[in-house]
This record gives sequence, C-alpha cells and structure tokens, in this order.
Amino acid sequence: MRDVFPSCPRTRRARHAWAAFLAGLALACPVAGAAGEIAAVESPAARCAALKDMAVPAAAFTLPTGGAIVQEALAVAADPGSGLPAYCRVRGAITPAEAGDLPIMFQINLPDRWNLKTVQHGGGGLNGVLIEATGPFAGGRGVPPALARGYVTYGSDSGHQTPDRSFFGNPQAFANYSHEAVKRTKDLTSHVVKAYYGRDARRNYHIGGSKGGQEGLQAAQRYASDFDGVVAYYPAAQNQALQLAWNRLWHAAFNPPGGALNATEQALLKSAVLAACDHLDGLADGIVSNTTGCAGAFRVRELRCPDGVDAGDACLSDRQIRALETAAQPFGFAHPMPNGVNSVGPWPVFIGGDLETWFGTGVDGTQQAFYRSTSLRPEAARSTDIPEQAWREGVLATARIYDASQPDIDAFRARGGKLILVQGTTDMLVPIAMTSHYAEALARRYGPARVRDFVRYYLVPGYGHGGGAFTLSWDALAALDDWVEAGTPPRNPTGADLSAGGAGRQRPLCEAPAWPKYRGRGDPARADSFVCETR
Repeated sequence: MRDVFPSCPRTRRARHAWAAFLAGLALACPVAGAAGEIAAVESPAARCAALKDMAVPAAAFTLPTGGAIVQEALAVAADPGSGLPAYCRVRGAITPAEAGDLPIMFQINLPDRWNLKTVQHGGGGLNGVLIEATGPFAGGRGVPPALARGYVTYGSDSGHQTPDRSFFGNPQAFANYSHEAVKRTKDLTSHVVKAYYGRDARRNYHIGGSKGGQEGLQAAQRYASDFDGVVAYYPAAQNQALQLAWNRLWHAAFNPPGGALNATEQALLKSAVLAACDHLDGLADGIVSNTTGCAGAFRVRELRCPDGVDAGDACLSDRQIRALETAAQPFGFAHPMPNGVNSVGPWPVFIGGDLETWFGTGVDGTQQAFYRSTSLRPEAARSTDIPEQAWREGVLATARIYDASQPDIDAFRARGGKLILVQGTTDMLVPIAMTSHYAEALARRYGPARVRDFVRYYLVPGYGHGGGAFTLSWDALAALDDWVEAGTPPRNPTGADLSAGGAGRQRPLCEAPAWPKYRGRGDPARADSFVCETR
C-alpha cells in the first residue's frame, strides 16, 4: 500500500484503496480540507490509460441514452507556457437511445491535482464543434483557465457534428442543442469523475457566452440539482424572438436596398454618437456609459443628407436613417413568446454598436436565410410578409424547447445556487433589452432585494458580443466560486479592457442599471477613479 499510495493518510479509505482500484476506480488522495481540499491522483498515467474503452451504462444518465463510450484517454504533460497542469484528456461519445439519432461528442479534462470542482464550458452559435474546455472560459481572456486552477473542465458538441442547421430536422438533435446535451454531458462527467478520483465533485459550475450563456440559463432553470453556480455572458436565451428580429434587421437595411451603411458612413455615425454622448459619463474615453443620457443627447437626423437623398459618405440618406431608427425601437411580435416575452430590442445603433453586424454592406442575403429558424419559411420575401400568427404553433413549439426565459428558478435558489449575468451595452447580436428583460422578470418574482441574494446582473458599457470598445476581461469564475463557497457575493468587481486601444484600463463592473461615472479626478485607467452611478 505504501508503494502505491505513498502520500495518502493511513485511513480506512486508504486501506481499501487497492481493492477499489482493482474494481475500476482510480482513487485520489485528499491532501487538504474543507473548501481548499485537493485530490492528488496517484499513478495518473496508468489511471488515465485505464479509462480507455470504458463503457458508461445508460443507467448513469437521467435522460434516455444508449450509454457512452470513452474512445480516448490520454495523459497530457504539464505545459508551463500555457500554465496548464498535467491532466488526463478523455474523449468519447454519448450514444443516442434511438437508432438514427446523433451522438454527443465530449471532452473531459481531469487534472492530476483536483480541487474537487467541475466547470462545464458552454458552446457558441450553432455548436457542432467539440468544446475542448482547456482554454479561457467566456469573458475570461487574460485570467488563468479553469483547468489551470485544478478544476475538472468539460464540454461537448451539443449533439451534432456539423456547425450548420442540418441537424434541425432531427428532434432529438435539436433537443440536445437546446438544452438536453447540458444534462447528458454533466451526467457523463459525474460518472467519469467518480471512476477516476473515487469520489464525487463538491461543486459544479457552468460558464458560457451567447449560446453558451443560454445553456447556462438552461442549467439553472431545468437542471438545478446539477449545478451550484452559473455565469451567463450575453445569453442568447430566446431563439425564435431573435430569429424574427434578426430577419427584420436585415430587411431594414437591404429590402428595399439603400439602408446599409458602408465603413465610412458607419464611422461617421460612431463619431457623431461619441461627440454627443461620450462626455456624459464625465470622461471622453471612446465609450458611451450614460446610455440613458445619450438617448436624449444624440439626434441622428442631424446627419441627414440634403433632401434626404444619398449624397455620399459625409451624410446619411432618409433610407439609412429610417433603417437605423427601426433598429432603435423594440420589435413587437404578433403573439407573445413563452414567459411573457413580446418584443426584442432596441439595438444599440445610437450608443456605439458595431453596425457591420446588420447594417454593413458586407452583409448579404445569405445571412438572411442563415438566421432564420426552421419555423420560419424561406419563401417569405420581406419581414412584413411573415405571417407570424399563422406560424404561431411552430414558433412556440420551438421556443418552448429552446428558450431560457423561465424566471422560476426556485429549485436552483433553494439549493444555494448563484447566478451571474453579464451583458454589454453595444451587443448587436443579443441586445441589452433581452438580458435585462430576464433580470427584471427574476426581480419581479423574488423581489428586488431578495433576488440579489443569488443573482447579480452586470451591464458593461462599450462591451459587445465578446469584443468592442471595452473588451471585458474579468475572473467571473473566481467571483462565482467565492460566492458559492463562502457566501460572499462579488464586492466592487473590476473589469479590465483587452481591446487594442484599451491598454488594460479598468472600470468597475456596475450592477444594472448603474453605470461607471468618472469622479472628475484620479487616473482614468483605474477603476477606483469611477463610481457606479444610478441616475
């Protein structure tokens, strides 16, 4: 025993370790206690190799599957350059319950020294690409990856193997993409963790952005018993609402032609917005922080060409102004979506949003088709031609599976779960209003004061869909873990700017609807030179 587990304490558990190993469990030695406990794996290369070809029974899953198989188990050496530790990389497939359905491909990373916690990394877009979960998590560029801190990390392809919509016609594949892959991959990981370390995880987290943020909300709403905490960046929580709205944005710019803005015209608009609004937060820094004040200060029609006719890049035509004004208003629907969602928008076209996403001349008709869900028929030529009431049942059926707008997270709250929401003000894919609507629904259900016991919502000026004038870097995982483990919510959190012109400047992360206002003195690159303003 001393040769096999030289660092293990002489406990009853250690005395039975060899028998457990022979039974297929790769045990680890706990070398610290309480929240700081670390499980150090003995003979990790051999233990890792023993996982190869391991069959996980269907009984290990709550949702129907045909079980799973570990196809690869590779011991990876520590990499000082990346900061990653030695770990066992496990890859394989979760087999569908029904013939003809698609598998879920997964990757699990098992560090030699485990902190007894797991993090599921969310996907993005249409998924279909294996999330390896070894690099930065959403919003975490510039901070150590979770794997480097001793977390078991894992991800999947969400249950299809091509990053396009070809899987939409398979109901099980769409259900996996919508949310079921989150649960199946979590169940699989729990089984593998127990087999490798000989014990269950103490804490389980989910972190992701965009589609991965939607998956995080699904984790809290549908699978509360599996997760202790979730971080959701700019969550694309409402598929059908976004599909309809994106389609309308395309038509506003391109059908009829003339609403799009070329690069020079986009720069003209951005300069005018900054001239009117940048200083409203007390500092001209290329970021519109006081978005409410900007709504009253900026007048797009001051950029109007003479007679409203396109006269070149130094002004905007009536057609372009109408397209922008359309985007700057909420888009209502012919019928409400699940959980009372009846509109999407406005989009941040007048507070610094990246217009190239929907109003740039590089956008073409193929994107219109791409951004339509299968519930919307391709023969509709114009947004006004979409008979939303006639397609109500198909739209709602899809929304009920995909959408993550349910404010009832009683089970998540009851088990002590914590939720952090992060949204950028200039996001042109998932607009502020969508995430704010969900945060407000939570506040109505639980009360504005009580909801802060387990939910925090941060609105980041200048941050778009992962980039922008302020490209946020924040260790949200550490903030979440502290909150879960110690009951300490984030206190005066600070974000750093990784944009090319940001030079690492810092800003306080303010809880919505507050925004960072410059105090009028102090280093403008330091967060403590700002105060979170609510007026």
